[in-house]
Amino acid sequence: MVNRLVLFFLGFLLFMPASALAACDCSNVREVFGEYTTVEVTRFRGGLTPREEAMDRVDKKILVSEDLFFLWDGVRYESPSYEMVCHPVTQDEGEVTPPSERRGDFYGFGMDRDVINVIYVNSLSEEGPRYHFEVVGDELWFFYDGWFYRMKRVSS
Repeated sequence: MVNRLVLFFLGFLLFMPASALAACDCSNVREVFGEYTTVEVTRFRGGLTPREEAMDRVDKKILVSEDLFFLWDGVRYESPSYEMVCHPVTQDEGEVTPPSERRGDFYGFGMDRDVINVIYVNSLSEEGPRYHFEVVGDELWFFYDGWFYRMKRVSS
């Protein structure tokens, strides 16, 4: 009986996709803390933000710290709440990802990743929206209103 269970388990592992077995290696929130600057803006789908407004965000600063979250020139959260989540990338052919689960790979950005690390930013005072950024090395990727903003770390 034990031999059958072992064989069943080994057979199950043999046919399981490797991506399902990949360990989620989430970054620590503190590893993301730093100052970033927007270095690239690319249209990836329709949205209401005009091209000029999106392009004006190039060279704008973003600060992710324990005490302050600052996005470009307007959003400022004192004592923000952060959450890091890693999402395994499914490799199933023909599967259409639900809109709430679509990340950069769905739109053709970072297709070679097995795991997508995302940092969620909330205001503790519940004023303002919840933001989320994909963490890719020393970059933050932000998909907002049809525009992809690539932000490069300039200091820790």
